[in-house]
Amino acid sequence: MITANFASFVGLGLILIALVAVFFSPFRHWLGFMFAGMAFWGMIEIVRFGVQHLFHWPMTYSYLTALSCAMAVITLVLLRADRLAQKAMARRQLIEHTPVYDDEQ
Repeated sequence: MITANFASFVGLGLILIALVAVFFSPFRHWLGFMFAGMAFWGMIEIVRFGVQHLFHWPMTYSYLTALSCAMAVITLVLLRADRLAQKAMARRQLIEHTPVYDDEQ
């Protein structure tokens, strides 16, 4: 069983109170960003742990490798999103507007 002291209980309680307060505030959409960031960092830790134990590298090199892999994946995702946006822009039908003149001129 995991032992916890009073400071751990107080810290976890304050985190829980902060999460509940943000959930009931107008800024609840920021919780999604927070959880996405936690999931992203969890994936970096998984890659780091795997690289560290697979190649027997020090923690510094395994973190650098994990962050490099993450940046490469983010770059590929952004390039794909840009390519899809350019295709959508090319398929769009643009409407030409003719200028309207006042008869009083």
